Amino acid sequence: MSSNGGLRRRTAVVLLLFVGCSAEPAERTAPASAEPAMPRLSRGSKGAPGSVHLPSSTLAGAARGAQRGAPGVAVVELFTSEGCSSCPPADRVLATLKSEARARALPVYTLSFHVDYWNYLGWRDRFSRASYSERQHGYSSINVDNSTYTPQVVVNGQAECVGSNASCIGDLIDVALRHPQRTHIELEAARRGQSIVVDYRVSGVTAGLVLNLALLEPLAESQVDRGENAGERLVHVNVVRSFTSRGLSDGTAGHWTFPYDGELVARRVGVVAYAESATQRDVSGATSVELP
Repeated sequence: MSSNGGLRRRTAVVLLLFVGCSAEPAERTAPASAEPAMPRLSRGSKGAPGSVHLPSSTLAGAARGAQRGAPGVAVVELFTSEGCSSCPPADRVLATLKSEARARALPVYTLSFHVDYWNYLGWRDRFSRASYSERQHGYSSINVDNSTYTPQVVVNGQAECVGSNASCIGDLIDVALRHPQRTHIELEAARRGQSIVVDYRVSGVTAGLVLNLALLEPLAESQVDRGENAGERLVHVNVVRSFTSRGLSDGTAGHWTFPYDGELVARRVGVVAYAESATQRDVSGATSVELP
């Protein structure tokens, strides 16, 4: 949704009833000509939006696959906003996903990117950044409408669905975990003063890939006073507080320093590293560490 005029606002209100908050892309891009390895699902194609429990059968199947040596990983990127009234259910789905994936020891990595294009409605999301909105726009071509919206989940850069559609997300994760991990990442992180210093080593397939490094706040809360979620206390998991991408080459090793503000000094933080093509497609490996 843009801020231009009543017609677009009325249209967005209607869309909220079906798929959540929408965003007008800066430009429309044509869908990729080649079929991706994962299924291209339209928004809300499965499951009931607002459901907060991933179907046990889906995760149980993924867990059995992991026990049999299924080689894949699943990177789940949620694009959300504290200014969007459809987003809190998606935040709860992500929290449930994180908890259940950890309990089942599944290589599922969840990230919550807060976009900034809802800030004009009266509440500025303190976790939002324009660069996260730009990252989401890079995924517009995997949606059948060539657009982006909130809440939106993207799995391994190749398939998307409504962020509150737990059943759809579970299906996408199940498919992702069946694809071999082709890039292997070793990761170490430590606190040094007002920074998190990350050392990484990457092997396997690296040509044409970038390594994404995300500094996460595993648990964060906000009391929202204005906007569509006025009066709500929102709880978020794995909020992306800093993000960078670096080009890879064979035998790549290096380090990165995340400076962070004072409020994170005494809080638990995490770092997720994942390799993907330079065009935000096809995640080929991932890992994470968490610091007390």
